[in-house]
Amino acid sequence: MTTADGLRDDEIRKDRTERWFVRQGLPHLIDDYSVREDVLTRMFPFLGLVVFLELFLVFGDRWSGWSQAFALFGGVGAMFAAFVLVNRLRHRPWAMLPDRVGAPELFLYLVLPVIPTAIGAQDARGAHIGWIIALNLVILVVGFVLTAWGVISMMRWSVGQVWAQIGDIANLAMKSLPILLIFSAFIFLNAEMWQVANDFALPFYAGVWILVIAIGSSFVMLSVRRTTVDLARFSRWADVRPFCDHTPVGDLVPSDDDPPPQTPPLGRWAEWNVTLLLFVSQAIQILLVAVVITVFYLLFGLLTVREETLL
Repeated sequence: MTTADGLRDDEIRKDRTERWFVRQGLPHLIDDYSVREDVLTRMFPFLGLVVFLELFLVFGDRWSGWSQAFALFGGVGAMFAAFVLVNRLRHRPWAMLPDRVGAPELFLYLVLPVIPTAIGAQDARGAHIGWIIALNLVILVVGFVLTAWGVISMMRWSVGQVWAQIGDIANLAMKSLPILLIFSAFIFLNAEMWQVANDFALPFYAGVWILVIAIGSSFVMLSVRRTTVDLARFSRWADVRPFCDHTPVGDLVPSDDDPPPQTPPLGRWAEWNVTLLLFVSQAIQILLVAVVITVFYLLFGLLTVREETLL
């Protein structure tokens, strides 16, 4: 293998590994993780779709008949022309998706959707434009957070893990129900408790839910933080090999006889990314068990609690 072939294979492996990290919801484990080259480039197709959908704002009472069609096609043409122009200015092929997103692309994302409104609005034109720009900024910020931390991929991976462990979760729920029933039977069948709950104002009820979720989330976070520290260390390659199977770097793991390297500590953002992944995974499992238990208590309450008890 020539040096050029070796470099090309390394680049292919690097690209596949980075995509694997993104699919697992761990984008911050990518070396030199960049906002412009890694985050905004993944957001670019979504932002383009937002701009395209907002071009349909030309429909309404501002134009009618063929004027609407010309306005829509004009907006799509302006969007396509802006895309080609930015590519040519950055010395990229005209149809290539950007490998780096900067100020020009973000400026066009904010400006292009307001063109139909700026041309056709009769009244309150500035207010309409302001609302569109504000909406696009909100979409940009929310999309950036979700993309930068791989939240969608993280949830998809966590749901897949839950599905693989559905038997363990069912066993946990079945083991929890008898214990919960024993400890809560006296409270659940107590008329005073139902009367207090019936008089509970909605804000206080929501506050109790928020408090319970906050306490539970704190316990889960403390647990996964300790797990994150343990995952960052290993004493032999045999501990690493099962986690590397079916990954782009599975064939790079040395034999068990080789001494393991000195494992550097995870960076701050990488550590928080692993912690967030574990937190989401644990939270989804807990939510599934909570739903099963809630359904059980709902059915149990329908059979044992009468309407007169609540009054």
